[in-house]
Amino acid sequence: MLILTFTVIAVLSYLLGSLNFGVILSKRVENDDVRNHGSGNAGTTNMLRNYGKGIALLTIAGDMLKVIAAIFIAVKIFEYTPMLLSEMETTSSLSSLDTDMFIKSFTGFFCVLGHIFPCYFKFKGGKGVATSGGMVFAIDWRIALILLAVFIVIVAVTKYVSLGSIIMALLYPVLIFIFHKSIMLTVIAAIFTLIVIIAHRSNINKLINHTESKINFKSKKKE
Repeated sequence: MLILTFTVIAVLSYLLGSLNFGVILSKRVENDDVRNHGSGNAGTTNMLRNYGKGIALLTIAGDMLKVIAAIFIAVKIFEYTPMLLSEMETTSSLSSLDTDMFIKSFTGFFCVLGHIFPCYFKFKGGKGVATSGGMVFAIDWRIALILLAVFIVIVAVTKYVSLGSIIMALLYPVLIFIFHKSIMLTVIAAIFTLIVIIAHRSNINKLINHTESKINFKSKKKE
């Protein structure tokens, strides 16, 4: 029953994650596909560069809210089936707090996979930063605020959104360990770091070669 429950959560989370708001909004609002412009990425930064601040904010809100919705559903499933929660704690020897964070991380993982490889949009999506951010807020708001502050400072100073995203990803497992002292949760957090790093591999090469584009917060809609 526990395996079946996690399978259902994984599928549901992936399907919710596949609702890539960069693609949806560019097609519905702009009658366009953001993946045909700029970096070809269906994320907030490319939306900002091509269509402006308003639609970029809607994109990041949608991509964060979908993972929060997925986590809410997953948590409720376990709340209404306490025997599953008890079984999980017994078989894994996790504390109730660690179990809650594991469920949220598991859900977030498949939601992020859906965002990066959306089944509705030929498996070509974004890089999972906003969706991962929504998951972190649901897991531990303290860590989320620290990472957000770091991101803002780095982007403000360097104008490189990719650099801010990469450093956030690298700090995430470190902060998880500092706040929760759990090896298992730290390993899970490190998996998210790996996903974000892999998704940003082209940006890393550009940063190394000094060819990465800087963000312009005055970007206008693409003509």
